[in-house]
Amino acid sequence: MNHHTGQLTVTKGTDPIVELAMIDADGPTGIFIDRLGPIGW
Repeated sequence: MNHHTGQLTVTKGTDPIVELAMIDADGPTGIFIDRLGPIGW
């Protein structure tokens, strides 16, 4: 899609996904995050 010109490594791109997957049952819900942390919506 971007002809391999993305600015992030695979690890940096997947870190937020892994972080969300690791939240336990007492963690926050209904949030949006990017690689730098929570973002407002």
